[in-house]
Amino acid sequence: MIFYFTGTGNSLMAAKQIAKETGDELINISECIKNGKYSFTTKKDEKVGFVFPVYYYTIPSMVKIFIEKLELNHKGYTYALITCGGSISGAGGMLNKNLKTKGINLDQVYSVVMPDNAVLYYNVDTEEKTNEIIKNAKSSINEIITLIKKEDTASINSSILSNVGNFAYSHMNKTKKFYTTDKCISCGICAKNCPDEAIEIIDKKVKWVKSRCSKCSACINRCPVRAIEYGSKTNKRNRYVNPILK
Repeated sequence: MIFYFTGTGNSLMAAKQIAKETGDELINISECIKNGKYSFTTKKDEKVGFVFPVYYYTIPSMVKIFIEKLELNHKGYTYALITCGGSISGAGGMLNKNLKTKGINLDQVYSVVMPDNAVLYYNVDTEEKTNEIIKNAKSSINEIITLIKKEDTASINSSILSNVGNFAYSHMNKTKKFYTTDKCISCGICAKNCPDEAIEIIDKKVKWVKSRCSKCSACINRCPVRAIEYGSKTNKRNRYVNPILK
């Protein structure tokens, strides 16, 4: 089985590409949390994968929450594929630390560079550039699939950068800078796509009802009318959604 978390589709693309070749079941971490499903059983010799993006060089809060409650009696091959805009640093080590509390050993961590979706902090790439990155990513994932089938292993370490990033992430995942402009049509897509259930439509207006979220950027990137902004600079920045979600 492959547990995945995605905001704008990069990790979903990677998870689906792996599952197509391995025949493994895809399990959406966000849906598991919403439905309170944390207990799973693996078959003999079954591989287990975790696929998700790196945030602040650490693992998304939703992935942490899921692992904290996960009930999985698994002793077989376990791997992670972490998508990133540049580097995952020691995020694999962070994941390994969390999994060990559940008696699960992480055997290998793979990383794949994907188009960056961090419009909250800087401009994202042009469509031409993102298409090139996705093409290269698909090739890299095919190579990773070969290694997964061979049950490739390696030592997994954390890093000072990930420790600092983890601290920063816990203090910078606030929702107060999100807002909608008068372009908003109250379609509810942002609320539907929010893995944290941090958005609701109240009196036909979008409201962030939680003070913190995963900062997956699904709301701002996937708004069909570009009505969501964050702070004062995103109105001049591009948006990014992986073609798998279009």
